[in-house]
Amino acid sequence: MPNTALTAAATQDRLRIGLVLGGGGARGIAHIGVLKALEEMQIPVDCIAGTSMGSIIGGLYASGMTPKDMEQTLSQINWPEVFKDGPPRADLPFRTKQEQRVLLNAEVGINTEGARLPKGLLEGQNLLLLLEELSLPAASTHNFDQLRIPYRAVATDLATGEPVVLDSGELAKAMRASMSIPSALAPVELKGKVLVDGGVSNNLPIDVARRLCHPDVIIAVDVGAPLASASELTSVLSVTNQLTTILTVRNVLEQIKTLGKKDILITPNLQDVSSIDFDRSQDAIRFGYIAAQSNKSHLSQLSVSPAIYQNYLASLPPIPGSEQPVIDFIRINNGSRLSDQVLEQQLKIKPGDRLDPQRLNRNLNEIYGMGNFQQVNYTLVKENGQTGLVVEATPKYIGVDTLQFGLFLGANLKGDSVFDISAAYTMSELNTLGGQWRNFVQLGSNIMLLSDFYQPLDADQTYFIDPYLGYEQYNLELFSNSYGQGAGFRVYQSKIGVDIGRNLEQWGRLSLGLYYHSGHNDLRLGQPSNYEGRFDEAGYSLRWQADTLDNINFPNSGYVGALTFRDSLTTLGADQDLQTLSLDYAYAYTWGKYSIIPRVRLAGKLSGEMGIQDLFLLGGFLNLSGYQPNQLSGQYAALGELIYMYRLDSASAAFTIPIYAGGSLEIGGVWDKYRDIDFNSLIAAGSLFLGVDTPLGPFYFAGGYAEGGNASMYMLLGKVF
Repeated sequence: MPNTALTAAATQDRLRIGLVLGGGGARGIAHIGVLKALEEMQIPVDCIAGTSMGSIIGGLYASGMTPKDMEQTLSQINWPEVFKDGPPRADLPFRTKQEQRVLLNAEVGINTEGARLPKGLLEGQNLLLLLEELSLPAASTHNFDQLRIPYRAVATDLATGEPVVLDSGELAKAMRASMSIPSALAPVELKGKVLVDGGVSNNLPIDVARRLCHPDVIIAVDVGAPLASASELTSVLSVTNQLTTILTVRNVLEQIKTLGKKDILITPNLQDVSSIDFDRSQDAIRFGYIAAQSNKSHLSQLSVSPAIYQNYLASLPPIPGSEQPVIDFIRINNGSRLSDQVLEQQLKIKPGDRLDPQRLNRNLNEIYGMGNFQQVNYTLVKENGQTGLVVEATPKYIGVDTLQFGLFLGANLKGDSVFDISAAYTMSELNTLGGQWRNFVQLGSNIMLLSDFYQPLDADQTYFIDPYLGYEQYNLELFSNSYGQGAGFRVYQSKIGVDIGRNLEQWGRLSLGLYYHSGHNDLRLGQPSNYEGRFDEAGYSLRWQADTLDNINFPNSGYVGALTFRDSLTTLGADQDLQTLSLDYAYAYTWGKYSIIPRVRLAGKLSGEMGIQDLFLLGGFLNLSGYQPNQLSGQYAALGELIYMYRLDSASAAFTIPIYAGGSLEIGGVWDKYRDIDFNSLIAAGSLFLGVDTPLGPFYFAGGYAEGGNASMYMLLGKVF
């Protein structure tokens, strides 16, 4: 219970006031404007009850954050990143980045009971870490009556639909539970209950505030979205949203009916600010401030004299200092099969260090990015006069064995089409270092079967070994005169090998590969050719790879590169000796909504003769765009291009599907003989495209042209970077 002696002393010459902050997503940011006005009017607040976004603003205010600090903090938040899970792509493990080139991020858990789906589109990992950072001054206060202002958060019990009032525990988790938007954010398990957004059961918790501090006056702020008109209900999404809003509006009306004559209801006119417009925080704050000022005639009756207001402030617990504590010990609660050492190696903080919240958040997100956990967060504890950092690594709800899918669709106006669908079943945590066995299947125009066992060799995941076994079939269309106009082959190939290497933190990798490939080329179209028949390749490869792109579909920053040397040796079973060297590199630059991506590719043989299965290929979208995919082939290839993109929608808004318009300038060529390479043989090309970063991957509608009258139109769903 609140300190009754202090409460009585602070309220002896004034009315006791309870503040109620309702839910409404981004619309709830308007609460900051209301708080700003209340402070200007010198209106004391004795307790706060909030739901959803109201619980977050209320919780931060109750812990000592001022409206000015909130406004400044919100202006600096990258909202699209907050409503994603895990670290920026650049901080993901390199193996995960490779998977993203083929597989979608969505996972299905597989266990003895069958398939298990996630409980929400997002786990809320980044949102929770943000709340933990913002509420850090109150991290050691687990009784919400002992916050600077007594506080309650309201969530909903998913099993019963009843409201759950949170009065203790970790403040950040309470706020996160109150804002567990059904289906969008995964529920939070607290105190033996599965909790979702409090707006479902009590979006304006006036009754909670009355029980908390028995106020003489309630100030309630309703920021809920109004019901849509019949003319606006034009889609499945709008109808679903309307059903949720109906529940919220009804419980709000029930609460409003309990307001008395002295109580004040503030309903900001938020105009076109929606519940997902987090990038419009400044507008929401301004509308909240205007709404409070519009109620000034009523609110002013609650204003107190400067002396009484100072007494009120003096009666509150002091605002915790801004200096971060020194961490005396670290404890990891690890529910996975991984050894604690694996997690410890990802933490850059050691006992004796002063806490750096932003650095810690990055480290915890890197652990989350390993893909083994449902959530990775922390709390601070006081034990025997020492400050401890407790890291909570919660195992995945769907389990460690997962199924992922991939999709590629391509078509042009010349009647060519490609359709590939893939699936990967991964068994993880096979040992304490995190061994993974993955089985990959791709069906469609190109067939592939691949099984590999990826085994880290040390706790910090630096060294690894990755043996693999695979089989593939694909069509190879060769239009070079050297192989006959329109010659088409079907390549069948089996492969076995092992890669041994070193991960260069998250940004890159060095590897040595040993391989043996065996297969045959069957003629599909054209005249009989000497290039039909069997082939064997065996040798080793040396490879440097780097990838720091922020987005594999439409990159705005970072770079990607690979330098590969292959040496096929007859002494190891190859048909002939062959050495090749290839380089691919691209770098993304962004200014506001504009992005430029210079890209280069160089490849060629150093010695020996290539079989058709080894030729370097060009043609297709962003690869001399006027030509058809892989229309150009040779033993040497070069491509230089400059890709331009302009984002058509807001880059700072959350819950958006990015849309881009862009184009490319390209120059390159292929050659069979080194002496044929010169500037006169280079081919100029370019493209224009519209791109959408859909949940199923990047979609492009594009047109390309290359000198010589080669033109093509493309529709693609699949990754091209």
